[in-house]
Amino acid sequence: MFRTHTSRPIALASLLAAAVACNGTPAPEVTPDKGAVAAAPAVDAALLERRIAAHMRFLASDALNGRGSGTRDEWIAATYIGAQLAALGLEPMGDDGWFVQQVEVQHYKAAAPPVLTAGDRTFTRGEAFTVNSVSGPRLAGPLRHFVAGAPVPPGAVVILPADAPTSAFGALGGAVLVLRKAAATPTGARARGPSDRIASQLVGVPPGPPANPTVLTLDAATHEAITAMADGTPVRLESELVPLERTRTWNVVGRLAGSDPSAASQAVILSAHLDHIGAREARAGEVTDAIYNGADDDASGVTAVLELARLLTSGPRPRRPIVFALFGSEEAGGYGAGYFVDRPVVPLSDIVADLQIEMIGRPDDKVAAGTLWLTGYERSTLGPKLAEHGARLVADPHPDQRFFERSDNIRFARRGVVAHTVSSFGLHKEYHQPSDELRHVNVAHMRDAVASLVEPVRWLATTTEKPDWIEGKKP
Repeated sequence: MFRTHTSRPIALASLLAAAVACNGTPAPEVTPDKGAVAAAPAVDAALLERRIAAHMRFLASDALNGRGSGTRDEWIAATYIGAQLAALGLEPMGDDGWFVQQVEVQHYKAAAPPVLTAGDRTFTRGEAFTVNSVSGPRLAGPLRHFVAGAPVPPGAVVILPADAPTSAFGALGGAVLVLRKAAATPTGARARGPSDRIASQLVGVPPGPPANPTVLTLDAATHEAITAMADGTPVRLESELVPLERTRTWNVVGRLAGSDPSAASQAVILSAHLDHIGAREARAGEVTDAIYNGADDDASGVTAVLELARLLTSGPRPRRPIVFALFGSEEAGGYGAGYFVDRPVVPLSDIVADLQIEMIGRPDDKVAAGTLWLTGYERSTLGPKLAEHGARLVADPHPDQRFFERSDNIRFARRGVVAHTVSSFGLHKEYHQPSDELRHVNVAHMRDAVASLVEPVRWLATTTEKPDWIEGKKP
């Protein structure tokens, strides 16, 4: 259980005193013509750069101990972010009339090793396959052999060939189970820690479709046996789950009201995740840094959302509302974003788009200087439309990394909302390492990235247009 009122060297009073000074004047009540964007004040580049550096110095500092998912350090980061949104005069959309939203997660362990049945064959976890987590006690569907370019029917159990590229995982959104040979581990996957957790469920939220399928890693003999089975063979994974512990995580949500009452239920979502992976226990005699500061991942995205909130509130008020959402526990399973889409502050069908911002702390030499990229650019009209209105956005130059499926945007996309992630670098050598610190962040690049998004986002929140999925590209 978290003791959220326990004293610590960083008390809340000093935390809030450390908050970056913000302009608390509410956004002016300006009503532009529908579809037209009124002139906005020019961005003060020097001020923006100073503010970015200040936010980053706090969020990525050792004082927050890596903002581990579901920890008091994550809660402190959420409190800081809430104070920033309050200073801007935004409308709180969290608990008890405030910006912070507490989310409870019930975790489960397996009472016995999960059992996989395919046709008349039975396989046991630990002997024939491994699984880090499951999305339910019983997952079942017809077997389907993976074929590049072929659609995956909803509810299928997909078996990948031994030589499947990591990019294959990006085409399996409709599957309930994915079976792979051990050598097919996707780039960026993290090994399971010492926890007994095998399943988790948001408390007070009915079970919904998982954001991603459950993945089983098969040994060579099991993979060969199931590969030899015909499409349509019934496959099921059964797990006897018993409750383990409950944990908490925190979202921060604020809204800039739009100028048009008829569009009040609509919203553009700007989001990022506020957690990282915390710190590990230092080994005896070790002098190496053990804190995973997460400067690029994703203090940079949080900072971008905070500064976009300031710049958008200081200019002409858009026609539609803009919701600024910072999600907890993305690194632990996307619990914060999962809670948000199950209990949205506006109906999911009325969300214009979600623009997640992640890892914009350094430029990518695979694209032109001053350019950002959008995951899943080819899947919807959002990227091209924003580019038409000044955003320096191009397609993701790292499609093999499956970034579209690996950030909180996928929670929205699986529910039909046009949702993508803006980024500007791939998996650099500091990714998920203690060295992901402010010293590796290019603050001038972040300044230009944030400034380049202000007017395109204001256009999106003012126009009557709504982005849509390209036919056949919806997850």
